[in-house]
Amino acid sequence: METTKAKIVCGEMLLILVLAFSIPSVSLAAEDIWTAKADMPTARILLGTCVVDGKIYAIGGGPAPHMHSSAVEEYDPETDTWTRKAPMPTPRAGLGVSAVNGKIYAIGGAERSIGTVEEYDPATDTWTRKTNMPTARGFFTTNVVNGKIYAIGGATDTSGPAFRTVEEYDPETNTWKRRANMPEPRYFHTAGVVDSKIYIIAGSWQAGTASSAVFAYDPASDTWERKTDAPTARSWQSPTAGVVDGRIYVIGGDAGPPDADVEEYDPATDTWTTRADMPTPRGALSTIALNDKIYVIGGTVTLFNDVLSTVEEYYPNPIVVDFNGDGIVDIKDLLRLIDSWGLDDPMCDIAPQPFGDGVVDALDLELLMSFWGQPVDDPTLIAHWALDETEGMDVSDSAGNNNGYALGEPIWQPDGGKVNGAILLDGVDDYVITGAAPNPADGPFSVFAWIQGGAPGQVVMSQMNTANWLCTDSLECNLMTELQAAGRSGSPMISQTNITDGKWHRVGFVWDGLYRTLYVDDILVAEDTQKGLESSFGGLNIGCGSNSAAGTYWSGLIDDVRIYNRAVKP
Repeated sequence: METTKAKIVCGEMLLILVLAFSIPSVSLAAEDIWTAKADMPTARILLGTCVVDGKIYAIGGGPAPHMHSSAVEEYDPETDTWTRKAPMPTPRAGLGVSAVNGKIYAIGGAERSIGTVEEYDPATDTWTRKTNMPTARGFFTTNVVNGKIYAIGGATDTSGPAFRTVEEYDPETNTWKRRANMPEPRYFHTAGVVDSKIYIIAGSWQAGTASSAVFAYDPASDTWERKTDAPTARSWQSPTAGVVDGRIYVIGGDAGPPDADVEEYDPATDTWTTRADMPTPRGALSTIALNDKIYVIGGTVTLFNDVLSTVEEYYPNPIVVDFNGDGIVDIKDLLRLIDSWGLDDPMCDIAPQPFGDGVVDALDLELLMSFWGQPVDDPTLIAHWALDETEGMDVSDSAGNNNGYALGEPIWQPDGGKVNGAILLDGVDDYVITGAAPNPADGPFSVFAWIQGGAPGQVVMSQMNTANWLCTDSLECNLMTELQAAGRSGSPMISQTNITDGKWHRVGFVWDGLYRTLYVDDILVAEDTQKGLESSFGGLNIGCGSNSAAGTYWSGLIDDVRIYNRAVKP
């Protein structure tokens, strides 16, 4: 019976293959991903953010309640770096910040309840005063529709009461116009734009209150419409909500202590979905979307104590087609999909977009095959040392900013790797040291490398002064890991598979939040459960133990080291 089923499945797929190769590339979705990014230089709350030419600008806010900053700092997601810019002429918090035609408009603010409008030109790093907003206020939202900025709600101070006021600013004419009031007064709300409509979500009407109401404003008709309430009543939110793929993401805020909730609103269906929590609970934050990711910036975790400079990147629908994490879509990925045929496997259920349809079938196969034989840019790949250098001591990380440095006298093998070049280590003092590594306790992650050679007790990869991630045991040369739970419940895990037979082997460790798993040549060789992994920090050693002890240095070749912030399942 099983043989007959397998023949039917394979027959269906063979009929599809010819069509599948002609299908254009598309984006494929997987689970939510949160990534820590470089801290903002100035910790602050109640700031505004916007995007111009692929850069994020964090403007104003304050280091504490009732304090105001003129700070302007530019973030480049490509390099994960911050640059200070010309300060805003009028220091303020609780302001609205929006960009139109490459210029940024800083509008209003509180506690001093001002209507000041100042225009910032990133190209020249200069500020220009503009016409004041008619209704002086802060803690409101500003959103852009068809080149006009809409300032909605707000209050004169943190105690309220809130306004229903809506005013439209035209940067072309530098003029303001009154529009239809919001149905209910609101401040400390958030707002997002989808299909030229502005969605006002949650917020307060006076001090100590929190709403879950949602209203849609259509600037074309100057009308309001009530929508489905958000699941969580909250206030002290970002003045702008992140919008990705036509969905609005409401992140953090509070209705008491700051929270980490993330909820997704789909205006097309007027429905809500709960998503993965933000790593750092906070309110009075700012969020901004760029390149299908949302950047969560600043805020406070303890009701205005401990003001943050923290920046976290949220990827709600990451593009993942390389199921086994080897950098290319090939027969191994196809077999992984076949293994899940007819099942509800979130990893392989990649069509239709953006979230699949609950079953792995011909649609998923067709989309997978459109990437056949292509190297892929996997957003879950957070570090990749290809080790393809031909000379020198610098070691490049092509996926992140954790470039390394080769110590000792390793020998580069430009044509001697499993994937292009590799590095040959002498087992005495050769190894590669890299920048900061992920904390294993933070969530699912995977590490893979190609190796050849080795001896008992030698280490492929370790985290400085903490644990050996991938190594051989001291007796049988079997693959093992020392990544384990803290305390007495934790222990190393040793496979029964020798990896020092002189052949190339792809070795890997995977942690999915419950199971830790070792792989050799994409075959599971050891698995158990753990009550979390012990927290550890620091950079990585490629080719020696965590304490650089004698006998732990790798003698042989290492190639193509990869770290993912997901549980890769070959």
